[in-house]
Amino acid sequence: MDFQTILYETTEDCATITLNRPERKNAISLELSTEVGMAIDKAVADSAISFVVLTGSGGIFSSGADFSNPEKAITMIRQELDAASGTSTAIKLIECPKPVIAAVNGHALGHGAEYALMCDLIIAAEHAEFGFIGPIRGVTCPYAMIRLADEVGRAKAKELVMTCERIPAHEALRIGLINQVVPIESLMEAVDVMKAKIRRAAPLAVKFTKEAINQGLGGYEFSARVFEGIIQSKDAFEGAMAFMEKREPRWSNE
Repeated sequence: MDFQTILYETTEDCATITLNRPERKNAISLELSTEVGMAIDKAVADSAISFVVLTGSGGIFSSGADFSNPEKAITMIRQELDAASGTSTAIKLIECPKPVIAAVNGHALGHGAEYALMCDLIIAAEHAEFGFIGPIRGVTCPYAMIRLADEVGRAKAKELVMTCERIPAHEALRIGLINQVVPIESLMEAVDVMKAKIRRAAPLAVKFTKEAINQGLGGYEFSARVFEGIIQSKDAFEGAMAFMEKREPRWSNE
């Protein structure tokens, strides 16, 4: 399978998916989202694979959704919110029957932070930062709306998404957003240690435990309605233009 925006590598029982658009800080385009979904399908179909690792190239995890082409970005997010379609990359990441570990090797912002949140476990490098920055681009963070409060509590979730504050890895660990923080040179070693611990458990028990814990992750229909409303606003257009023109947005509340 020929991928253009990701790297797909297998080592022993692990498939590693690397977001590979370093020239765009691994911004998530429609093409990248589609290819991540295809890679997940490939890993699921491979009986030799027991784990999936998601990481980024070029010293960054992901800068978020690629709004350099707003129409494609909107199409991508719509597809990921369509839980019933069978093509949603978000659903494939969340419901992958094999444990998915995010190895966050740099900033994870906006939809990039949401991609990390879609994984079962998050191990981050010490210098990594997390930020749910959709609202300062004039849009929502759809998946954070569904899951973030369960991870860090309702008050903290509202604070993170309303302020769009970027938090360092150690703060993300303190509030329960991630599992572990390690020096960048030890990141993949820490992933290997986590995999070794999980291998001690029965694979079927791990699979069913994941399914049971994920049972409460609903809200896609409401999140999709909110997103459809916000992308038609003047502020959504202003947020995209301000980002591309590298200036502060001028919100009209319309």
